[in-house]
Amino acid sequence: MEFLIFEDNGGAYHWRIVAGDGAILAQSGSFASYDDAEQAAHRVRDGAVSARFDRRTGDVIPVDLAARRDRPRNDLNAERWLDEGGRFTREAVAR
Repeated sequence: MEFLIFEDNGGAYHWRIVAGDGAILAQSGSFASYDDAEQAAHRVRDGAVSARFDRRTGDVIPVDLAARRDRPRNDLNAERWLDEGGRFTREAVAR
């Protein structure tokens, strides 16, 4: 695993953490200079040793998006609302 610092087409600098197989594990936001990006990469590397994982409590249940597909849809009809210029009528609100 390694940190790679590079310049994008817009002239901004970024760091990436690249796995041994070439997979990109993380990428930074933009930095104005190579030195700024390198300094930030060093901070991330040095701080990773003491970083904590945010453990989930037993109360948090993962969302099952596939199960939501079978639920009845809301009759708000957003496409029609957008087609009509985003305006609504009193009749529509009353429904």
